[in-house]
Amino acid sequence: MGLELASRERPSTADIDRLFCKQCGERFDADAATDDGWHYRCPNDDCDAEGIGDDLAPVTDVLPSAR
Repeated sequence: MGLELASRERPSTADIDRLFCKQCGERFDADAATDDGWHYRCPNDDCDAEGIGDDLAPVTDVLPSAR
């Protein structure tokens, strides 16, 4: 668990521009989710999630769950 927390405190450069959809679970580049840099929506055709902080979150803010 300590390793997971350490990775959250110092995100890898590969995850800085990645987003996570809270509705469908998709992870994607932030560039794929916006056309204008202001409005973001999930690029998955079957999902209507939108808004960073609402339905979308930066990957660095999402902790993996243990099962």
